[in-house]
Amino acid sequence: MAQATTNGNIPGQSICIPASPPVDVAEFVPLLDHDLFQKLKHRKQLGVNFLVFPGAVHTRFEHSLGVLGLTQRLCRIHRIEGQARRHLCAYALVHDVGHGPFSHQIEPILRGSHKTRGVQCLEAMGDTLRECDLDPAALTAMLAGKDQLGLFVSDRNLGTDKLDYLVRDALHIGFVGAPDIERVQFYTLLEDGDLAIEEKFTEDIKRVQKFYSYQHQHGYLNKTAMAIQRVFQRAVQEELAEGRGPASALWDMTDNELTGWLQQGRSARGRRLVARLDDRSFHRSVVVIKPEGYGFVERCSDKGLAVREWPVEKFRLFSRAFSDCRRVMDLEDRLAAALGFEPGDLLLAAMPYFEKLVPKDVRICSARGGAGFWLFEKDLDHLQSLKGDYLRTSAIRVVTPPSERDRARRRADGIIEFLDAALATG
Repeated sequence: MAQATTNGNIPGQSICIPASPPVDVAEFVPLLDHDLFQKLKHRKQLGVNFLVFPGAVHTRFEHSLGVLGLTQRLCRIHRIEGQARRHLCAYALVHDVGHGPFSHQIEPILRGSHKTRGVQCLEAMGDTLRECDLDPAALTAMLAGKDQLGLFVSDRNLGTDKLDYLVRDALHIGFVGAPDIERVQFYTLLEDGDLAIEEKFTEDIKRVQKFYSYQHQHGYLNKTAMAIQRVFQRAVQEELAEGRGPASALWDMTDNELTGWLQQGRSARGRRLVARLDDRSFHRSVVVIKPEGYGFVERCSDKGLAVREWPVEKFRLFSRAFSDCRRVMDLEDRLAAALGFEPGDLLLAAMPYFEKLVPKDVRICSARGGAGFWLFEKDLDHLQSLKGDYLRTSAIRVVTPPSERDRARRRADGIIEFLDAALATG
């Protein structure tokens, strides 16, 4: 941590991180040093995806500092000052403090959400927040979405959280083509309770949305990463089923602590599953179901994959019916039993239904006055392009260990018939 004598805009203390100018942390050092915030150093931003993208080892700690840096720049651009600036910057720093190990990927197993957990963390950090001249209630209101000023951080299109992770994740994954987020920040404003962008820069926000779509297609929802994620989730479920709970206790763990908990676990099946992540004997796709018209997207040359198509509405129904990981585990066990496989050898790596991932509509306005408009209402081609991106990526995958792949291929028709029947019976 670099230190300097405060003089105007010169940081009193700063931290250097990738993809950002030095981040001024002088106001928030006690907050930065709090145990709950320090744990973010040991929670990867993209969870198990580092097993596919070796550079993706960046953490929630690094991302939080990046969001603080962008928010400080935004406050300078828009002349947000005083306690409003102080609290908005503090919110930027702590917005992810509620994340547990492996971030979003294990959250479905733990029950609850990182936002609810974040509120609990802010309560525990109350004395430290007050030491930094911060009102815990004001930060809680921002985290809960009850203070519109917090949109400058949390908005799904223009917020500093989104803008930082788009650039930071791309850097660490190894993707190029990130949008010009500085220009987006310059022309973002708060209008009638929503963040909006000046109409001359409509193409810039469209590039942000398309790049977000690209990151999901090729990074976040990478098919190997999705299979690994389900293996890891299943290992956690197996260990919890052995009575090593409650699940809520796992929120406090770091990534390494959770991995060690599994490696030293009571469940032999859970230990075997997590060991596959070390020896790289990952589960691989054997049956892939794609949205109707998109089966051709699946690369299956020399892989012996069984690829089928379902209508989009059927995808929607399946996503809703099996959104709970407990139901997924039950379905996996019934499928394995029906086809003569061991539990854990046929797992379901299903991507979320695409509508949840299409970016939120964005308000377009004019600095010269006149009526604004919602981008998706006017630019239907852009909206359809985004939906098409996710349809191309969406898939329900039945994955199996390499040693069982040939046997599972021979039972592909039975697997598909079973999934059809499971959906029909709910």
